[in-house]
Amino acid sequence: MIEVNPIILPSWIGNKAVFQQNVPFVIEGTAAPSATITLEISKDPTDGRKVSKLDQEYGVILSLETTTSDKGRFRFSIPAYKASTDTYTFVFKCFQNVVSFNDIRCGDVWVFLGNDFLSVPMYNAQAPKAPLKRHVMTHLRFFTPSRTGLETDEEDMLYEPKRHFKDAGWIKITDTKQLANVASSAFSFAYTIADQVNYPIGVVDLSTPGSTILNWISDEVIENQTALYDYISELGLLTDEERYNALIKRDRQNRHEQQVKEDVSSGRKNLDIDLNKENELGQILGEKTAIENIEAASDLDFPTSENSTFKNRITPAADGGSTTKNLDFNMMSNMQVKSGKSTKDIDDSQYIKKKFRTSTLYRYKLAALTGLSVRGMCFSPEAEEQLFGRYDLLLMGLLGTLSQTFEPKEVYDDSLMPSFLLVTMHPKCVDRDFPYKVLEFNENLREFTGKLNMPSGLVSLHDLLLPDKTKTFTLGVRLAVIAMGLHITPKMPKSCPECIGVEKAGNKLILEFDNLADGLRLSEGKTELRGFTICGEDRIFYPAQARILHGVRVMVWRDDIEEPVSVTYGFSPFPHDATFKNLNDLPVMPFRFDRLPAFYAPDLYFRSCDDLEMIGMREWGDEFEVLKVFRTFKGNGVISTDNMNKTEGSASLHIRYETENSLYGFEPNLDYASLMGPLIIRNKHKLVIDVFNPDPVKKELRVQGFVTVDIKQSLNWQRLEIEWNKDEDIVLDSLRFTIVDSSKNGEIYIDNIRFL
Repeated sequence: MIEVNPIILPSWIGNKAVFQQNVPFVIEGTAAPSATITLEISKDPTDGRKVSKLDQEYGVILSLETTTSDKGRFRFSIPAYKASTDTYTFVFKCFQNVVSFNDIRCGDVWVFLGNDFLSVPMYNAQAPKAPLKRHVMTHLRFFTPSRTGLETDEEDMLYEPKRHFKDAGWIKITDTKQLANVASSAFSFAYTIADQVNYPIGVVDLSTPGSTILNWISDEVIENQTALYDYISELGLLTDEERYNALIKRDRQNRHEQQVKEDVSSGRKNLDIDLNKENELGQILGEKTAIENIEAASDLDFPTSENSTFKNRITPAADGGSTTKNLDFNMMSNMQVKSGKSTKDIDDSQYIKKKFRTSTLYRYKLAALTGLSVRGMCFSPEAEEQLFGRYDLLLMGLLGTLSQTFEPKEVYDDSLMPSFLLVTMHPKCVDRDFPYKVLEFNENLREFTGKLNMPSGLVSLHDLLLPDKTKTFTLGVRLAVIAMGLHITPKMPKSCPECIGVEKAGNKLILEFDNLADGLRLSEGKTELRGFTICGEDRIFYPAQARILHGVRVMVWRDDIEEPVSVTYGFSPFPHDATFKNLNDLPVMPFRFDRLPAFYAPDLYFRSCDDLEMIGMREWGDEFEVLKVFRTFKGNGVISTDNMNKTEGSASLHIRYETENSLYGFEPNLDYASLMGPLIIRNKHKLVIDVFNPDPVKKELRVQGFVTVDIKQSLNWQRLEIEWNKDEDIVLDSLRFTIVDSSKNGEIYIDNIRFL
């Protein structure tokens, strides 16, 4: 019987696959050399209706035939089809070989790659409580290779690109076990779009935890883009095949050494000693080996041996001196110090962490998808990527790689051009030594996407600080909203809203935004628009008042700045008060109007007296949590907010207290890591505070670092101006307010703390 070569097809075509609507695509593969191969595509309705045999839209809709090359290669060109819920069947035949793929759909195909929130699987996330619609779920398809890139029996990503996946295939909602490994953001993305368009959405889910943009850029692109090549070379990360193989060999050695340590530790714990592994561990650690210990022990002159010198009793010296000199030190083995350095093919200075190795994920995740037509691509960076000075070059390399991999490479209709969606870096990525680096990184992303001639958009999660397992689902929804704005519904936003213009009207600035859709709104539960700062000619920014105008613009001002020259919004490493959005729930992107040198406003969230809680980081490296804005440090007190009795904003502080030695003290918590204290308030020398004293007694207000002032007995709000007692800028590690009250109990209202 003649053995016939099998038909080998791209990994992205298979049972339950989704192919891209409205664009022709090509299927390339291999079969028997110099043989005839056919492709037959049939289409059937999924709604159960009867179809006439004369209906050309159903049944066999395409038959193709070609001859393979002398190496068995073949190529079929498939025309464009419209999206529908109908099912397609692809049948390939070559001699006796038949490959049939069923339940294929035509819709939109998206690619998710990168790190961070795009790589969190369903089993590690939590869906919102809103019920999911069964008919929408049937439209969802996912292609999810191994999350790490390594499949069955693979331990290392080799230099040669992988052309086919061993374990990956398309899955749908009924494949519950595999679905648990799908990225939660990819799921909510596909669901949100499918709910609106009512046709299949497929997501190729490639995102990988612990990866960086370098892993996704192909060797060919690095070689062809001179500026990128030079930059990666300058970083010391350029890797040819020889160097890469040395890294792989070192990885294997490291894994082996770790396994030896674990085996020895387990053996010692269970009293099951393996001398060979003990010996190997000694060599690894540069210590005396088990074999050497045995050899040394065999040379000892033990008392139980026949010729032991211990048989002869050692008589103490007559003078009562030490007998140490009588010991035979030659019985002890010579200690030999080992270097601890095993033979390496690459020294430590040349070793590259896996996340910084170029092209690894391209070889093991992207290369096998070459030729797949897509609607768009979503990418999320990793925290350490903010350290790359020329991230624009890396993004160009990534786009070049994606263009090299996916179709269509050329389009004659702009509506068919694939899009590129970027997720900005989250505040959790803030570097303690360079806290504003994240903000600059996101600015560069915005500038980069603004220069692209392809559809592109930015998604921010700066308003979602608290650890919440639904956060990744929210990201998927936001990406879906932008994807629909770019490709499906022109009235929807094409990115998160950004400030695109500023007009001056007296001492006020009027800000204009794009991507508003149906307008701007405050976040749920908020009554005041915060997060804005402005500056005058001195370039010192201070918190400002802001108001939404007719849902489309924002007016920003500060009473003590008559000539504002610049404005920022959410321009803080931890922008917990930058929470306003458009009506599609996309947050307005943090920004600064210019990049001229300036002193940016410290976090003075306490000054409004509107809230008792804020979202922040208690210590560096902690998760974000809800923190108390104020605390009592002397006496006892209950601090609450009053929405009725106030001078500005949405509330004032209402404090009921018990004094201790006629004193009650409270203060804002300024020692949280996310406040980045001490707070430096430049060019200000006075604290102003509004006070309402409902008690029929006079009181005093002492403020740490400021002069003492009297609180009158009056049923009116009092404006207290308190001088800073130094001739320099106000620097606050703490800000303690002490009420001097001869009564045992009392109450007071505090509002509108500001510096003038």
